[in-house]
Amino acid sequence: MSPHNILGTAVRENKETIAGNSGTPDIRWLIAGALAGLLAAGFGILRQADSGSKLPANAVARINDQIISRDNYDRAHARLGTNSTSGDETAWVLQRLVEDELLVQRGLELGMAQSDSAVRNTIIDALIASVTGEADAANPGDEALQQYLSDNADRFSYTASLSVAAWQTNDDAVAQSFVAELRNGSNVATSDAIGPVPDLPRGLMTVELLRDYLGPGVAAAAADMPVGSSAVFARRGRWLVVQVLQKKSAVVTDLDTIRNRVLLDYRRSLADQTLQDYLDDLRRRADVVVVQP
Repeated sequence: MSPHNILGTAVRENKETIAGNSGTPDIRWLIAGALAGLLAAGFGILRQADSGSKLPANAVARINDQIISRDNYDRAHARLGTNSTSGDETAWVLQRLVEDELLVQRGLELGMAQSDSAVRNTIIDALIASVTGEADAANPGDEALQQYLSDNADRFSYTASLSVAAWQTNDDAVAQSFVAELRNGSNVATSDAIGPVPDLPRGLMTVELLRDYLGPGVAAAAADMPVGSSAVFARRGRWLVVQVLQKKSAVVTDLDTIRNRVLLDYRRSLADQTLQDYLDDLRRRADVVVVQP
């Protein structure tokens, strides 16, 4: 295995060359990949060292004022997927680490972290992943999840029943004209070209019952539509115009039935709050001056 970048493998493998088939490496993605690996590791890869000092015991190289730790070397070597400790392989890994650091330093010298959107976005994405990593892996107990479910019941509501009006036609243009009139609040009239869906019950009905008349796909879409809205759906060579007249929601209170959904929402909420707290702290420590454009 010969990865093109030790620190930023995922980024470089997808962004290896400039547009076209020139085969020329794009230095922006080399730098972006290296920076992404640096940030994702929680800034533990490179540490400051005095330019005149000797290498620390746990260092394998120094490039200007930055050192490369043995831990970082071991991680880079492990990415090769081999157990070889031959001199050639060791030298190759170390050379790649040094070259990556040289590119990072040169990219920063050129101001690419400020001027190149690809590099900036890579840094931002990697830093966000680092900040929210613990929240994304949170595994709270059932008691905490049940409390979260109770506190955020609206997030886990669903359409228990709804009332709709529906018409059908064999002509897409007729359906589009009809739904436009509905949306404009005009009084609509049926004709030979378009008419009501036969036997559709009036009043509230469950989504399951509505499936029998409109089909599962249309019924599910109608359940997500706001009250008063209208839409056109194609079904079995025909066009259906559906208008939602009324909806009634219900809330899931049994954690066991939606535990994974609650857990994912809990993690997402925790990650959002963690990131916001981090940004607030950065803002407090920074000198930020804003002028309205």
